[in-house]
Parts: sequence; C-alpha cells; structure tokens
Amino acid sequence: MLWLLLCLLPLAGGGGATLTHNATHRGGHDHENVAVTTRPHIYFCRSPNMEDFTCWWHPLDNLTDGEAVTYVLTYSKDKGPSEECSDYVTGGADSCHFDSSHTTIWKMYCMNVTAVTARRNYTSQERCLDVADIVQTEAPVNLTYTLTDAGGDEMGHNAQLSWTYPVPSHLQYGWITLEYELQYRRIASPHNWKVKHPLREPRVELLGLPVDDYMVRVRCRSQNYGLWSHWSSALLMSIPNKLPAE
Repeated sequence: MLWLLLCLLPLAGGGGATLTHNATHRGGHDHENVAVTTRPHIYFCRSPNMEDFTCWWHPLDNLTDGEAVTYVLTYSKDKGPSEECSDYVTGGADSCHFDSSHTTIWKMYCMNVTAVTARRNYTSQERCLDVADIVQTEAPVNLTYTLTDAGGDEMGHNAQLSWTYPVPSHLQYGWITLEYELQYRRIASPHNWKVKHPLREPRVELLGLPVDDYMVRVRCRSQNYGLWSHWSSALLMSIPNKLPAE
C-alpha cells in the first residue's frame, strides 16, 4: 500500500504543476486582451469656430455591473506642463470641453484619457492635434429657392437658391471665412448629383433647369482649415411647366 502511494505522488504533483501553468497562462492572455482592446479611445475632436473645442472618447466596455469608473483627461500644449480637463459637462457624456480660455490655435495639444477603477487604471493612446485642423462648422440652415426668369419651357427655368449660417457669432472675429458646396439632383436619379463648388456667398442661381422635381442640399467649411460640415436639411425643389402668374 505504501509502495502504491509513493508511485502516485509524482503523478499528482505533475498534474498540479500542469494545472498551475495553464491557469497562469490563461490569466496572462486575458491581461493582454484587456491592455489591447478595453481602454478608452479618443475618437473625435471638433472646433466649430477656432475659439473653443470638444473631444469625445469611447468608454470602457469591460466593466462588471455596478463597477464604478471615473474618467480623467489630461493634456499638454507644445510639450508644456500637464493639465486636467476643466469641463466634463458641456460636451455631454464622455467628453472634455475646452472653452476659449483653454483654447490656443496653432499650438499642438497632446492628450489622453484614463479610466480609474477599483481594480486598475486604463489609459488611452495619446492623441495630438492642432485646433486649426479640427474645425468643423455648423450645417447651413434656411435653404430656400425662388423661380426666376424662364428662357422658354424648352430651355428650362432658372432658380435662385439661398441659405444662412446658423451661428453668425462664430464668424464675427474673422478666424473663419466660409466656402460652400451645393449639390442638386433629379428625384428620379438618386446618385447623379450635380455640384456647385466653391461658392463664396450663401446664394447661387441655377440656370436652365428642365421641368422636374429636384433634391437640393448644401454644406460649408472654413476656407482655410478643417472639415466639411454636415449637410443641410434637404430641400425639394419643383420646376413646373410654366412659371406661376405674377
């Protein structure tokens, strides 16, 4: 009996060592996944006017129910001292807003977000930007049209289109000069957009439009910097056989 027990002990020890090794390996693999896929990510930054800006991040997706987490965004300008975001409210959830007193153009901002939990901290990759490169203006509004003179029904009608910028105060300091792009198409041709660009004024006249129904939209951007705005609300424009009697 003693002989049998002595023979079995090495097998039990070896099995225990194997189990311990597998558990350690599995734990290390999970740790690698956490480090790579489950940390905050700063996915978008936008300035509407070069005077302030906001950055948004994706939060952690690996929290257990009820687990508390706090997000802290820190940044530096031109490799200066590190500062913490002063406004986590204005831009909505998972955001940092930089008001005019914290916004300086033509300086490089580098930032990251740290998720602080009871278990550990998770820090995003660093994102660096110049405010001038993230300007995205508001979409134009009040897109309207007026039918003007006709060169005869065979030649089509002319339409004067105009629109406005929704936040004129963004333009008052001269940092931003807008340019516009207008697109229009026949309703029956959903992919055949015709383009008017660049437009320096918030108006354009379309000449010789054949009788039909058209979809029209317009967008804008800073002439020197940044991204196109979203498209305006689409406008349905109808070109009749004859102009209405005056």
